[in-house]
Amino acid sequence: MRADEAPDDLVLLLRGGVQADEVAKLKSQASDLDRLYTWQGGGCFGVSVFAATPATEADVLSARMGVRRSYYRIKYIDIAGRLAVAPTFLAPHWTVLFPGPDGPEYQFFVDCYGELRDNPYWTRRPGRRT
Repeated sequence: MRADEAPDDLVLLLRGGVQADEVAKLKSQASDLDRLYTWQGGGCFGVSVFAATPATEADVLSARMGVRRSYYRIKYIDIAGRLAVAPTFLAPHWTVLFPGPDGPEYQFFVDCYGELRDNPYWTRRPGRRT
């Protein structure tokens, strides 16, 4: 963990795509993280995001998410009261933490996604279909 604090204008950039059951996908990813790590002596259910501010968003999209065709932009302020967000690994990586393997927080997070956005910095990689 890093000592970064979340500024009021923090946005979370989550790689996106159309999933038949987005909540089930989140739960699966959160459980994968829990198999690898613990959080404050207990379970560690979470998903990876990249954090940015309006001033750094373009840089993060181009430098860290250029291989992602689409993404969701979640305002930290919209989830701050219900979900913990921790600065993990190397900046700008953060983790959105859930209280356990199940619960209404997963649907709450999905409801905060907003519209799926096209990444203007996406470039097709050799050997990839999309």
